Amino acid sequence: MSRASTVIIEERPEPGKVTEITSWVPGPMPHGKRRYAAAALSLVAVVLLMLSLMFPYWSVVLNAPQYPDGLHVQVHLTKIEGDTFEIDLLNHYIGMKKLEEAARFERSIALYGLAFISLFTLLFVFSGRRWMSLLALPALVFPIAFIMNMMFWLYRFGHDLDPRAPITFEPFTPRLIGEGKIGQFSTVGSLDVGFYLALGSLIFVLAALLLRFTVCNACPYKNKCSLACPYLFLWPPPEHSETAAQ
Repeated sequence: MSRASTVIIEERPEPGKVTEITSWVPGPMPHGKRRYAAAALSLVAVVLLMLSLMFPYWSVVLNAPQYPDGLHVQVHLTKIEGDTFEIDLLNHYIGMKKLEEAARFERSIALYGLAFISLFTLLFVFSGRRWMSLLALPALVFPIAFIMNMMFWLYRFGHDLDPRAPITFEPFTPRLIGEGKIGQFSTVGSLDVGFYLALGSLIFVLAALLLRFTVCNACPYKNKCSLACPYLFLWPPPEHSETAAQ
């Protein structure tokens, strides 16, 4: 058997035939490089997710004539910072709970949750075709889950008012994004750096998942692969090379 006949990188498509790889991601990037690219994207996603712990996910500014600089609150995954003491004093008059009481359970498990998501994202790099979507799912769902959780607590705090409060106040829902009005205060809510880092992590994981699909769709063992991929960084698979060479 000649040397030339044993070196087969991948099957060539028939003229005019659009392969699964091309239909998913245009370009000439070989399968092996796509595997490394998917791994690199996943690692970047984990780094962005862990960096997000250092920054607030959501911020709100309350403006009123007696507070010319406004009152600021920043919500991190694990803590709430800012002018919380002053805001709690004001909220007391309308029967609203202290800010510290919001999402206590979520903040207590946030660090473990991010570690869990990061671990799944790393396992996704080595996963087989049947498991990769499931392992990538936590990173894809996380930013959406944060938004939904914030909306829940904003609604609850604005509607679960103490009827014995000094001032009777109609139930309300503070704005998550954009300008709002609470009594004499105007509010401006916005997603912050931490959330956008988590959103960036989602985008990198989604790109990695897309690349993995293109590679797995071209693999001759795609229907036999289970939890882990034995040929993750080896293309073509040895058995397939020998069979093709013959």
